[in-house]
Amino acid sequence: MIIWRLAFITAIVVAGCGGRTTVVQSGGPAPVVPAAAAKKAPVAAWYDTIRPLATLGKGWNRIPGRTGTGCAHDSAFSFKVLPGLPDKVLIFLNGGGACWRAADCDPHGHPTYTMTVDSANDVSVRAGVFDVGNEKNPLRDFTMVFVPSCTGDAHLGTRETEYEHAKGTFSVRHGGGANIEAMLDWVYTNLRRPAIVVVAGVNTGGIATPVVAEKVQRHYPRASVVQLADGSGGLRAEAAPVILAGWGAADYLADDPAFRSLDSSEVTFEQLYVGAAHVAPRVHYAQVNAADDASQVALLAQLGVKAAPLRCMIAANYAALRDSVPWFHTYTTSGRASTMLRSNALYTAKVGGVPFRDWLESLVNFESVEDVGDRLLATTATKKK
Repeated sequence: MIIWRLAFITAIVVAGCGGRTTVVQSGGPAPVVPAAAAKKAPVAAWYDTIRPLATLGKGWNRIPGRTGTGCAHDSAFSFKVLPGLPDKVLIFLNGGGACWRAADCDPHGHPTYTMTVDSANDVSVRAGVFDVGNEKNPLRDFTMVFVPSCTGDAHLGTRETEYEHAKGTFSVRHGGGANIEAMLDWVYTNLRRPAIVVVAGVNTGGIATPVVAEKVQRHYPRASVVQLADGSGGLRAEAAPVILAGWGAADYLADDPAFRSLDSSEVTFEQLYVGAAHVAPRVHYAQVNAADDASQVALLAQLGVKAAPLRCMIAANYAALRDSVPWFHTYTTSGRASTMLRSNALYTAKVGGVPFRDWLESLVNFESVEDVGDRLLATTATKKK
């Protein structure tokens, strides 16, 4: 039985981290109605007939989504595939922000999320793990599956939500769950027996990576599966359960054996790891974070968390997950840079004498890795039962 309420409280004892976290919420998700797109549509042989792997050309290939997929405002969803070795697979969940209030979701205002499969989801820039011509790239020969973010729900939503503002109402199609399922069906059909699958994501794309990694491990029980979230390890907020419920994420997770005991009033981003590890303990779970990541700081402010330094939030998450997840390791860098997987910092970053590139290669090869950079968090965590 999964115990969703973690049985410990992590106390942060360090200058600047000892204060009580102040959470300020202004409003919440609007009432929600089921989205027709979120319902499972008949898929027939979509994943057999829509651009099979054997027919793809060199370079990035666009795979159109099936009926039931889509972006925030009914524009078409698609993902991209770069063919490589069939026994090595990278599933990459892109970041693109998130929204759960009218002010942040309004496409005609100042939206805090990517709404279409456009330039913000571009993979043509050869950097980081996508620099397949770089011999130092540990993933250069992988078949790569790139999943855009265009629904504002961290790839987990199942609902169309109606939001109100001064000029009336508008709807956002939080349907990331349907997009993920379509992508996975295509992967399962076209890549039958991978030896290793890496499920990685950046920023808000990292939130769903433990969920997808657990699904992948159950489908490929003999494969080595690695999960890596880049730039989302400090997102601790009391508002998280309400936001996830508003997106319909609990409905998406309820069909998964890892999350059937989930109480939607209590689930948080970090508890997605706990549920995933309960069902798929062989997955190598991991995170990379920058101690003062500007993007995470901005998202925490959007979540209503404005007092606690990010490094304190990261330290608290690390302590919780190391206590609850069998195989969980971290790499922490200094500075405000957002992510490394899509940046050439992948090849230049070094902390405590350990290059990130070497750490990543060991992780991908299912070798032992150490936790790097904890001293940058400058915290002492004590656990109280």
